[in-house]
Amino acid sequence: MGAIGLRWVDALWVGARSVEVEPRRPRGEERSSVMVGGVAEIAELAGLLETEGTAAPFTCMCRGDVTFTVRGERGVVLGVLTHHLDGGLDWDRWGGELPLLRPRELSRWLAGRGVVTGGDEARGDPL
Repeated sequence: MGAIGLRWVDALWVGARSVEVEPRRPRGEERSSVMVGGVAEIAELAGLLETEGTAAPFTCMCRGDVTFTVRGERGVVLGVLTHHLDGGLDWDRWGGELPLLRPRELSRWLAGRGVVTGGDEARGDPL
């Protein structure tokens, strides 16, 4: 029986104790960061941020639209993932942006928590 290989991102989620979700360019007082904590919430978010593992990373020159700061024990930053609303997810370990498996579901999740607005979603996958 072969061993199941873990990816770097799997180890990131295993160590996660909280995730701060924050728009890069807030456009008003009502948009602020959202904290995600608890095993079930983090697992849900990790599933929404799952990427196509066989795709070649795409290098984007923009800073992205939404950041996910993953923290471990005692608030130590384990990694920062960046979502591009019209693209995928970027992490410095990947060397570029990878396509998301569930972009529509992630868009709904972000909108439901006030991280993005209707105008932002228009740039990404439609709800």
